Amino acid sequence: MHVRCSLMAIHALALGIPAFASGQVVLAQASQVEVKGIVTDLSRAPIAGVEVAAVVGMTLVKQTLSGENGSFNLGALPVGGVSLRLRRLGFEPRTVDIQLAGDALAPLDIMLKPRPADLEEVLIEANANDRSRLREFNEHRAARNSYAKFYDQDEIRKKGSTNTSELFRSLPGITIKAANTGGNTIRIRGCQPMVWLDGQRVPGAELDEVITPGDIAGIEFYTSTAGTPAQYMERTNRACGTVLVWTRNY
Repeated sequence: MHVRCSLMAIHALALGIPAFASGQVVLAQASQVEVKGIVTDLSRAPIAGVEVAAVVGMTLVKQTLSGENGSFNLGALPVGGVSLRLRRLGFEPRTVDIQLAGDALAPLDIMLKPRPADLEEVLIEANANDRSRLREFNEHRAARNSYAKFYDQDEIRKKGSTNTSELFRSLPGITIKAANTGGNTIRIRGCQPMVWLDGQRVPGAELDEVITPGDIAGIEFYTSTAGTPAQYMERTNRACGTVLVWTRNY
């Protein structure tokens, strides 16, 4: 019996590389690629505390926050199409679609546009009602501590949570699940709690869509109408709980 081998296959075998009947040599390619970069504003100043989420299809794969210098590192992500979704209070959300191949990816440079109109509206309303944002938070905590879960800025920092929702994971009756768009959803008795930001109602919003832990000066979560301040009572949402968020004054 005569066995015929191509010259390419002979060289491949001599080098210890697997060869196939066609004479083609298949080289392994990287199945994951490191994704990192920096987030800046339009003046090229770095933005800290930006939530950067990597989504493949409808699945959240990785999530991180940008550092003080605006840099982020999502680590190794699978090759193929990936959507990066960036969110930060005071800036317009942005989605960046990238295609990862087997080659190394250069660091990304992503800019976010500010949302001055929204921030100005919140600040004016807060100043008109109460110049000290935490005054109301502290009054609630002193009078209603047994009715709600309270966290101030120092307590939040010690928790080290990536998402605000994670602060309440241990509360009885609370269900927290990963959201397709990044962050988590919160449900209590099967319905969505109402979120208030500096006294402003934010209907239909998930807590993680509204704010990141680093931007919070104080937060209070009422799991029922018991103890909920009257001005924040939802007549059509009585069983779903209430979250009051007080932002840091930068």
